[in-house]
Amino acid sequence: MSDAKADRKQYQITVNGNRFAIASPYGEEHIRKVESFLEQQISTIQQSSSSISSSNLYLLVALNLADQLMRQKQQPQYDEMEKNLRDLCERLDQVLI
Repeated sequence: MSDAKADRKQYQITVNGNRFAIASPYGEEHIRKVESFLEQQISTIQQSSSSISSSNLYLLVALNLADQLMRQKQQPQYDEMEKNLRDLCERLDQVLI
């Protein structure tokens, strides 16, 4: 069994002009995708808010990402409800015909 901390490698990323050292077991390609995604999120908020402090900018990015995560977690529940409703409608159609 491998130790999760031992599998982590150190990476340098730049987000909004600031350099950060992070550790991750997921590899360089994944880290660069995360870095790019964060830059895109920051850019989107900066375009809609002309003068915003860095701390508020990062807070808005965090809130947007938390919202996206919560909606993704709820999606399977909605998919299951939609399937159940379709099944129920099919049964009703069979009974009513």
